[in-house]
Amino acid sequence: MHARFTLIFLGIAALLSACEGGADPIPANMVAIFSEDVDVELVVRARGNVMEYLDTRIEAPAGARVRLVMDNTQTSSPAMVHNVVVIRSESEVDEIALVSQGIPGSVPDDPSILFYTPQAQPHTKTAVIFTMPPAGEYPYICTYPGHFQAMRGVLVSTPS
Repeated sequence: MHARFTLIFLGIAALLSACEGGADPIPANMVAIFSEDVDVELVVRARGNVMEYLDTRIEAPAGARVRLVMDNTQTSSPAMVHNVVVIRSESEVDEIALVSQGIPGSVPDDPSILFYTPQAQPHTKTAVIFTMPPAGEYPYICTYPGHFQAMRGVLVSTPS
């Protein structure tokens, strides 16, 4: 009986530890992307349980092979899904955000979008690998419906 109680206790402790913020899980379909070699890894984190990015300015040299990570640190609401969508120019942000409102997965097929991370569920990470565009500034937003007004940032491509 004592051994059975110990096993149950250890199982409950492990479950509670995972729920309280152990390592952020990487979805199975993302494991290969996280193991690829890149020149630079850029991480955009959600600001805890607030609908904001913690990282609003990220940068890497033009031409670098980059892994862009969406680290969704949200823990209070299963509805707080986030992504990072990098857009060609600031003048195209509002249009992309508007079109995204009715798109399953919230990312429209539009040439103004340079690249994007898949949506990250709360307490998970997703990523995309790309070659950094020419030197300049590229806005990024979360296209989950209603998020883009508060979740905005700038990807800066520096001269190599």
